[in-house]
Amino acid sequence: MFDTLFRHPLRLLVAVVALLVVLQQTLAIVPEDKQALILRFGEIERTVNRYKNGEDFGRSGAGLVVRMPFLESIQYIDKRVLGINMERQQVLSTDQQRLQVDAFARFRITNPVRMYTAIRTEERLQQQLATILGSSLRNELGKRPFVTLLSPERGAVMDNIQIALNREAQKYGAE
Repeated sequence: MFDTLFRHPLRLLVAVVALLVVLQQTLAIVPEDKQALILRFGEIERTVNRYKNGEDFGRSGAGLVVRMPFLESIQYIDKRVLGINMERQQVLSTDQQRLQVDAFARFRITNPVRMYTAIRTEERLQQQLATILGSSLRNELGKRPFVTLLSPERGAVMDNIQIALNREAQKYGAE
């Protein structure tokens, strides 16, 4: 058998390429900073290296993953803290003062299954959270007079915005 392979190097090359393709479809490496969803025909089969609060670095379950070749695919989701920058918007306070407001928020995907089923990708999640951040800011700042935003009550206003944003982010598997 080996004699025929070595006499016909093209057959050997095809066999090696086929073996490499099957191996590449079977094995995957999940990095420490990623969560992985193993999908079979688009349906979630299992989760690898899922986020756990307070988990020690290096003990998370990251590494080599075996999957069924050509039947299962892998979707990587970031475990790190991500950010959203909201562009400057004009907001009217209750005393009709025009405020130029920009903001940023940080978030982490804590439930990759919920995030994938609700919105599919990190980019769409960032867009959705940016929209929610903008509407939360407008709603909360629109309820207050301008003077309140310069007083010590400003912290309570920011807390209200954070609570509203967290409540909506939980629907998408983020915090």
